[in-house]
Amino acid sequence: MIVILIVDVLIFAALLTADLLSKHFAAKYLLSHGGSCEVIKGVLDFRYSENTGAAFGIFSNSRIFLCVLVGVVVAAVVVFMAYHIAKKKYKEKGGVLLHVALSFVVAGGIGNLIDRAMLGYVRDFIEYTIVYTLFKRNFAICNLADVFLTFGVIMLVIYLIVFYMEDTKKQKEKALAEASEISENSEVLSVESEDVPLADDQEDSMKERKEETDDGSQD
Repeated sequence: MIVILIVDVLIFAALLTADLLSKHFAAKYLLSHGGSCEVIKGVLDFRYSENTGAAFGIFSNSRIFLCVLVGVVVAAVVVFMAYHIAKKKYKEKGGVLLHVALSFVVAGGIGNLIDRAMLGYVRDFIEYTIVYTLFKRNFAICNLADVFLTFGVIMLVIYLIVFYMEDTKKQKEKALAEASEISENSEVLSVESEDVPLADDQEDSMKERKEETDDGSQD
């Protein structure tokens, strides 16, 4: 239990530190160099941007709402992780992957929550220009916290597909097998219950024959 807790904390701390430091240095460097720089031509640029909303600019200027929403979601995830550790469910198949995924989600959520609560906006700087190169569409500018959130969600999907759904399938198969066994046992009991009256009838018939024999010998 201690090991998985330490792993969760280390992953969270490392990702959160990386996110906050990258935002600080990106903002400092980019603002002093015209706000943007090309990293890989036609693929990736660093362009400083201040997002007062959520992903793709939705809920713009909704600072309090977003802070409360993200805070509640992150708190719920942390409580779930604590419950998962307390019940030692991390020992189940795929449990470690689930914890790593949730650590990524929590780190990304808190990284942007800190920005939004302290600054009133989220510092973004990663621009995927490859989207425009291929599809002539501008893609949202993001940061490392968004990247961590994305990877966390991808790992959660993998966990659900590979482990959770497989476990659910096995539980259903086990339930069906138990139901089939109960049904077979019920049929056996039913047959046995039908055989009992037949045995009683045979016993009564033998008694009647014996009485008739006795009566005949007396005559």
